Amino acid sequence: MWRRIVVWALIGVTLLGASCGPCRIPPAPAALASDDSGGAIVLYQVWEVSDSYGQFHAQKISPEGGFLWGEEGILVGSGYKNELGMRGPYAISDGSGGAIMIWMERLPQPEGEVEWSYFQSHAAGIDSEGNVKWRRDIPGIDQAIPDGSGGVIIAFDDIHDNLFVLKIDAEGNLPWGKEGVSLNLSGYDSQRDIASDGLGGVIAVQRIPKEGIVRAQRVDSQGNILWQTGGVQACVCLAEEARAVSDGAGGAIVAYMGDIPCDDGRIGGYCDSDIYAQRIDADGNVLWGSEGVPICAGSSSFPNTPKIVTDGAGGAIISYDFIGDHAAFRAGRIDADGHLLWEQEGELWGGTVVSDGVGGVISVWYGEEGTNARAQRLDGTGSELWGPDGLVLPDLRWSLVTPDGCGGVLLSWSAAEFKGCELSELSCYVQRIDAEGNLPWGDEGILLNP
Repeated sequence: MWRRIVVWALIGVTLLGASCGPCRIPPAPAALASDDSGGAIVLYQVWEVSDSYGQFHAQKISPEGGFLWGEEGILVGSGYKNELGMRGPYAISDGSGGAIMIWMERLPQPEGEVEWSYFQSHAAGIDSEGNVKWRRDIPGIDQAIPDGSGGVIIAFDDIHDNLFVLKIDAEGNLPWGKEGVSLNLSGYDSQRDIASDGLGGVIAVQRIPKEGIVRAQRVDSQGNILWQTGGVQACVCLAEEARAVSDGAGGAIVAYMGDIPCDDGRIGGYCDSDIYAQRIDADGNVLWGSEGVPICAGSSSFPNTPKIVTDGAGGAIISYDFIGDHAAFRAGRIDADGHLLWEQEGELWGGTVVSDGVGGVISVWYGEEGTNARAQRLDGTGSELWGPDGLVLPDLRWSLVTPDGCGGVLLSWSAAEFKGCELSELSCYVQRIDAEGNLPWGDEGILLNP
């Protein structure tokens, strides 16, 4: 838990900037989805300084960087107040050149009630020509992934901290009901992930705080819970920071941190950790032993916060950094049987990691304060494709990254100017890096709200 508190503290320091009081922070970067042809579909907020509410606009950008839905894009809906901790927005490709957009709107606040508790989540389907096909109010949004058939699967909590999943199909219908399906994985914890089962369903993993363990549950395309009540325990160890990807056969590969208790016997104290991976098959069977296979075990450098992407061949690529040495990163590829195929170390590469769609990964990371961001691509053998030092990028300290569907990535970030503690100007940018490491949208990217 203390690691997560430190991370949020650092985020707050970075975003609030040098000031003497609680400044506002800029809205999140534009949500990104590939149009599956090298272009992008984005959802971004136009926010007037005189108004704490904003409007969400959708825009489609061609592979060459041109606006396809007019200079200002399509008005999708109203936004939310400029508050720390608000989730989203989200853009999910529909696989046909359009996208599903998800965002949150602040509702009128009853007098005396908690301010942040009154929000409504919305979703809208937009086709490849920019037409809004449908709109839906949804119970909440913590995470969203494609369902593989033009729809989306959403994970969220109810007021009792129970985890739910909700499916919206390509036509905007709710086949799992308007409230979704409860997974019986209770006890709120931000350490959770969802992955497609490849068959229109979803596999969710979550750390159960009271037990200190990671459990997984599968829901099929019809909304039926398939595994045992309370989910499958991924390992016998105390674990956290679980992340999951599809194994391509109805199951999932899960990466997690296994906590090592302190020698002094402190209750609830953990002084080290190892990184493990576990595969759970379509029937909920744990395949790689009771603790999984070690990815980084016995290190004196305290490996931290694994990230995982599919290799497209039934295996996965897992990367992680080290507490106290965030300039050192390591990545390794495991096959469908849990064998380590290669391992690669590097300086200052890690950060956000996404699949390149052809068995490798692309990472985007931030340098020290005041330095440029960088990006690197590893192919399926672990070789660095964008030079030994990677690509130099603008300052992307608060950014989103997603695959472009053609072996590269799409990036978005926001740049804000403050007058004291008041936001005076906000700019939203997007950028594309193609498979060869070129920047077809210019060195500085594209300004969304000129």
